[in-house]
Amino acid sequence: MHSFLKDMPLLVEVARWKSFSKAAEVLDIGASTLSRRIRLLEEKMGVLLFYRDTRNVELTPNGVFLLDRCEFLLTEMQKAYDSVVLNMMEPAGLIRVCMFTDTYLQLMKTALCDFATSWPNIKINVTFVERPVDMRTDPYDVAFLIEQSVAPPLIARKMLTIEPSLYASPKLFQRFRIPVEPQDLHDIPCIALERLGYHWVLSKEGYQVTLEIQPAYTFSSVDLCREFALAGLGVTMLRKQLATDDEKMGRLVRVLPEWMGRKHDLKLVTAPGQLPKRTRLFVDHMLAYYSSFQDPRTISSYFKNGY
Repeated sequence: MHSFLKDMPLLVEVARWKSFSKAAEVLDIGASTLSRRIRLLEEKMGVLLFYRDTRNVELTPNGVFLLDRCEFLLTEMQKAYDSVVLNMMEPAGLIRVCMFTDTYLQLMKTALCDFATSWPNIKINVTFVERPVDMRTDPYDVAFLIEQSVAPPLIARKMLTIEPSLYASPKLFQRFRIPVEPQDLHDIPCIALERLGYHWVLSKEGYQVTLEIQPAYTFSSVDLCREFALAGLGVTMLRKQLATDDEKMGRLVRVLPEWMGRKHDLKLVTAPGQLPKRTRLFVDHMLAYYSSFQDPRTISSYFKNGY
């Protein structure tokens, strides 16, 4: 049992990074030593914990089962250590944050810089992702997620609600008929934001329809969706704040103006329980910062761009 407890952190890091070499760097041990210890653990338990080939390392079902329980224990051990030692010190250390590129460029820049100015001894590592993340296995302390379900026991805190509408350039309707009903969108090129999928949910006065679109263009960037719409290449979903200036200048028009897109929440996600002091300060700062944007006029003036 003693050797198993020593090997628990090895199991967690290999699962997080899906690589023995990267996990070995984090653990500051040799990759061959790490591989040998995992192999010995598998032999002692009589089960295979990882599928391995020359390029990939993936957990087996037994590995997933063990990780779920081991990671909880390690998290509780880290919380106990942080509570006793780190929280008695001046806030310092590293916070690992992930978010979509658009979220940073259009929503987070000022808030992050303000936090860094207030707490110069706290380091921030920001990773831009264009795919859903699972913080039970991905190596982040805080994640900013849009319209993604959060698995327990993770904690999600809503920061903002985003309600998009349909927009297109008048140039598009030189080639296509202006839609009158949502089903008319099937006859017009559509531009989709990849992470929100290909089912557009539209509502009007309590009535809701879901369209399965076949997009002509699919992007991971909101800005690309907007640029292609401005070029007259299709209809896309945008936040009102992103389209306001273009609409005033006549570069974009509302499509099906009585219909609204499905609301999406921007969430701040962390591990459960007591957080290290540096992380708690970061979370409190971000929540306080965005609580000031409850007045729609304030939101509109601040978010000149972004979804």
